[in-house]
Amino acid sequence: MADFRFSCPQCGQEIECDELWSGHQIQCPTCQGEITVPPKPDAPPHASFASAAPRESRLSIGQSRAQRSSAPPPPPPQEVLLQRQLKQAKTGRQGSGAMKWVGVGAVVIALGVGGYFGYGYYNEWQAKRAEAAKQASAPPPATNAAPAAPAPPKELPVLPAVWTLEVEKASIPDGKANGMFAGTNFVPEIARLAKVSTAYALQFAQGPAASPDQELLIYLYPDAGEGVTGRTWTVSKEMKGKGVPQVMKLWKTDPRYRAQQKTYSTGYAMKLELGQITNGVVPGKIFLALPDTEQSVIAGEFKAATTLADANGATAANPVVAPGPANPRAAPGNPAFQRRYGGKR
Repeated sequence: MADFRFSCPQCGQEIECDELWSGHQIQCPTCQGEITVPPKPDAPPHASFASAAPRESRLSIGQSRAQRSSAPPPPPPQEVLLQRQLKQAKTGRQGSGAMKWVGVGAVVIALGVGGYFGYGYYNEWQAKRAEAAKQASAPPPATNAAPAAPAPPKELPVLPAVWTLEVEKASIPDGKANGMFAGTNFVPEIARLAKVSTAYALQFAQGPAASPDQELLIYLYPDAGEGVTGRTWTVSKEMKGKGVPQVMKLWKTDPRYRAQQKTYSTGYAMKLELGQITNGVVPGKIFLALPDTEQSVIAGEFKAATTLADANGATAANPVVAPGPANPRAAPGNPAFQRRYGGKR
């Protein structure tokens, strides 16, 4: 068979080949494109490749005959096609293997991120579910439950009293009534308001109720038909005469002996406020400074026990009354009191 030449329809490269390649697909050596070898010009149709006598087939590009005769014969077209398919399959397997591992890695990352956030949401859901179950199982609140007991009253602080006989400068601290009495500290343990004849006696005492170590008695003289609750008194050191409260100071220099006493009808400074009676207790505020050498003084807030009727005319069924005699002391004008203590009104 003779050689003939033709041009690659894709890149125009001139290719020289044996006419045995006519009708077969080959790969252009230049552009690597798949082309079909045309039949030899002016030649009758050739026999098939399988029925042709075995001979050396040639395919060259611009080679000399000497070069073509020394070059190794090209592989048959079927072998070329098989090699190309094997190469493509190998390349595809490598690419698909890499993509497979990339996909596996993406799935692992997605599962990790989802688990991280999902765990927090799961815990929150479990907590809400447990709280809802707890509320559902809790018994309903009792509609007829007894009201809670009131909180105990807050204990007032003990703030020092400042002695002065100028009533305009007198100050009542926002604390428990206390002060100095006959040269010692005075924190009353008993505060009581009682009716004594036509007067009202306000008692502050420290020590045993039957025989206090220190005691102040303030006798209030309202007009006929008047009470003492809900009222205020302001007494300057110059005031005297009828209606001015009398103050009696009693103290013991030795617990084994009877108390000494002194009465003040003028010369002292006092501010006194008495509130309304509630459940046998009357609240009040006091400042009292005596003109003695020890500068006795008491100032602050107090709650005095009493058996007097409240603002509505009722008396407390169980009044809070400090232990002691029915009356704090007999009035200064009482003859028995005068014989016992030797005092004068």
